[in-house]
Amino acid sequence: MAIQASIGLSAEKDPVSAAKEAVLQARRNLRAEKIDLAITFGSVDLFSAGLVKTLGVYLADTPIIGCSSTAIISSQGIYKRGLAVMLLSFPEGVYFNTACLRELGAKMPQAAGEELGEKLLYGFSGIRRDLGIMFSDGLMRENAKLIYGLQERLGSSFPFVGASASDNLRFSKSYLYFNHDIFSNAACGVLLGGKLNFGLGTKHGWQPLGKPRRVTRSKDNIVYEIGGVSAVNFYEEYFGYSLSKLRRELKLISVLYPIGIYLPGEEEYLLRNILSIENDGSLVFQGDVPEESEIRLMIGTKESALEAARQALEEAKKSLSGSQVNLVLILDSISRYLLLGRDADKELDVIREGLEQDTPLIGLYTYGEQAPLTAINYRGKAYFHNQTISILAIGS
Repeated sequence: MAIQASIGLSAEKDPVSAAKEAVLQARRNLRAEKIDLAITFGSVDLFSAGLVKTLGVYLADTPIIGCSSTAIISSQGIYKRGLAVMLLSFPEGVYFNTACLRELGAKMPQAAGEELGEKLLYGFSGIRRDLGIMFSDGLMRENAKLIYGLQERLGSSFPFVGASASDNLRFSKSYLYFNHDIFSNAACGVLLGGKLNFGLGTKHGWQPLGKPRRVTRSKDNIVYEIGGVSAVNFYEEYFGYSLSKLRRELKLISVLYPIGIYLPGEEEYLLRNILSIENDGSLVFQGDVPEESEIRLMIGTKESALEAARQALEEAKKSLSGSQVNLVLILDSISRYLLLGRDADKELDVIREGLEQDTPLIGLYTYGEQAPLTAINYRGKAYFHNQTISILAIGS
């Protein structure tokens, strides 16, 4: 038997009304009687005590994971304000466990990832593990180290996907939902195994410009020198802009011209957005940039972003080897949303055109994605990404 999934969506402004409408709609569409897991994404203004209480009433003992998002992606369209709920019913032979780790700021990021991994593994002794899904606070600066820790426990090549929660582009507070509580500064996830058939595609569409450069001094997500000179020269040289003009144009430059990190054995560059330019000429990126890494300046267009979405879906479907797609989860970078602007719906159209008309689909816009790249020799190792679209397709 296949996994049963259904989607409920509400655009109500009131959290209580939104939760009630979304859950009841999803229940009506679910062909199975039992509900094993709920995944929910909502706009940041809906995350409140009313939402918690209402979901608790209608989903009682059902485990729930999810997070806030700048906009909600669903089978019905993209909504800047709303709540989407996906209800899942697993057939015999599929196992899962949910876990959450709070107060991440009080822990070393890698140690926190290891602890979350231990919690997810609880009860999986002797059971095949197939896939992990994780959501984390989008304002964490060291999400990459959280991934390293998680892989220490799950395995360096164990496939998992994840998203950093987003807010309404104010970058002030994002939220996680776990069971019947909401909080920030946390990470939660689900580990799935047994007899799970899934496919995953991760693409971005940005192409390299100019010659490769070497990061000669960096620490975590701060790059001090590129090619032995101040890091900001990398952008000053290309654009011919002064430091003050680079800062004024930073939002546009960060979206259109991120850096790409070359990873041996991987087909795609790993992208990094600039968060800020410091007075000493260092660049602060949204994610780690290892010292001695080879980087390129990258460029993206609306057309290349849409083509990347098509490729990501095809890659996910290919991994299913012709099996029917039962549900789709989309983790889409907020940078892509900003790049596409009014054409954001076209990206969703590209995905829907590649699926059966009634395929349940849910997704969010993230402040960072966690997923494997397509590897030449193997698949599995996950990275912290900027500007990608990751598509998870689960089939029968």
